[in-house]
Parts: sequence; C-alpha cells; structure tokens
Amino acid sequence: MPIPPQIPQREVLETVVRATHVSFLGRQVDSTWLLAFVDELTRRGATQSLDEVVTDFIRIIYTSPEAQNRLIANLGGRGIEDVITPGLAVRPSPLACIGAGCSPRVAGMLKRGGLRRWAGPFDWMTIPAEAVRDAIVDDCAGLLMSSEYETIPPEERPIGSEGHLCRHVRLSELYGPTVFHRYDPSQPAGYASLERACLRFREALRGLHGKLIFQVTDETDRSLPAFEDTADMLDRSARGAILVTVALLPGPPTGPFPEMELAQTRGVHRYLRARVISEQAGIGFTDPLDEIVLLRGALAAPQIASM
Repeated sequence: MPIPPQIPQREVLETVVRATHVSFLGRQVDSTWLLAFVDELTRRGATQSLDEVVTDFIRIIYTSPEAQNRLIANLGGRGIEDVITPGLAVRPSPLACIGAGCSPRVAGMLKRGGLRRWAGPFDWMTIPAEAVRDAIVDDCAGLLMSSEYETIPPEERPIGSEGHLCRHVRLSELYGPTVFHRYDPSQPAGYASLERACLRFREALRGLHGKLIFQVTDETDRSLPAFEDTADMLDRSARGAILVTVALLPGPPTGPFPEMELAQTRGVHRYLRARVISEQAGIGFTDPLDEIVLLRGALAAPQIASM
C-alpha cells in the first residue's frame, strides 16, 4: 500500500522500528540504533517496495535471539503448554490427542503442549503418511513385522544424532524412509516398547472417547490422497476419531508469522496447509511460535465448517 503524500516515508519507517521493538523486544529502541535502522531501511526503499522493506525488518527483529529468549521467558520456561491447553477448554467436547507422525517433531510438540499422555507407535519416528495409513488398515501388523527390521550401523547415522537406530525395510522401500529413533525394535526391549505402543493405539481407536489424530508432513503430490485414504479408514475402524493433517509447504510465509489455511475436508477430518518461519531442529522447530500455531490450528480445525 503506498504511503499517503502528506506522511513522510522516514516518519513511517521510524514508527515501524519503534513499534517492532516494543512489540517483540518489550523495550524502546536505542536512539543510535533508531537512526541507523531508519537510514538502512530508507536506503533499501530506493530499490524495494515498502511492503518488502517493512516485512524483512519485522522478520529480522522477531527472529533475533533477544526476541526468541523473551518469548521463552514469557512462557515461563515451561514450554508452550500454558498457551495450548486453553484451546482444549473451549472445545464443545473433550478430545484425546494422538500423534500420527510423520516425524519426531509431532510427538515433541504434543509433549511440550501438554497434549501427549501416552506413547504411540508413531512417536519418535520418521514415517511417511502412507505407512501410517497402512498401519491403521492392518492394525499395525506390518509395523510389528520383526523380519523387516534392519539395525542402522553407527557409522551410517547422521553425525551428532542420537536417533536413526533402525529402519523398517518394507515400508522404506514402498514409501520412503521409515526409521525408529527412540528405540530399536530389532532388539527385544525395543520391540516390547513398540508392541505396547501399538496396543495402546488400537485400544484408543476403539474407545468411546473423542480423539484427534494429529499428523504433520511435508506436502507432496501423495499427501492429500494419503489423508483421504486414512480418513476413510478411520471412519470404518475407529470411534470418534478426527484426523487433522498439516502439510508443510516449502519456503517462508509472506509475512513474519507462520501461515495456515484449511485446504480440504473429508467429513469430520481436516487437511491444512501451513508455512512456518523456522527450521526443524531435533524434535521441534527453532521458533516456538511455529509449534503454537500448528497445535492451536489443529485443535481448532475440527470446528471449522466444511468447505
């Protein structure tokens, strides 16, 4: 949007700098830095649109270590549970949240949000959405097929990683890397853990309580068909289950905040598309705001009217 002629551009940029510091850093900008920032933004404005200049500056301030440390401090150092749980309180009926892959960050987000009450079979795994669908179809029989486990030698694991312990050969060949990170089911203790998790998952699907099956995946041309197949299978084999799949799109959002939209509905099930502002790091994102938006969006999605 062009600036009205009566408002000097430099004054507008100064207002942006001041407001950004107060909003994200909780303090006034130093006078020396104010002058430096406005000079730099004015220089960039000679070759870029005002929207680009302002958006880039907001992103720089918001993603700065000072802003991120302040966000964590405001969350009480306890993660994001206090921000997420109010989303459950306003629901018309209670829901149990169950992770359905497709990477370890799903279990990590649910745990930090106070939504993960027990270990599921897809927690702490890298597993394609199609493999999750197959596990629901065959009651986890294929996932528990011990003849398909192949331990990953330490020298083949990513440097510094504590995961990548074992792969499921058949599912990996069919759909892509299917890897266990927390335990190795080719070993007795690891297999027992996976078996218990599958039993809990089966019982939960058959239980009378409402349940939200939460899945995050990178979007491919197979993501939407896998969502539709999984939703149809849940309708036939589960009680009160709502599948919410969040498909992450490549590239950053247009603004400084995560973006999410409802892309598809199938009965009570929802397929969302999202763009995040940070990279995955271990079992989460480097910016807590991404997790907050994804979790709150997933909790709210079932209440959004069908398209």
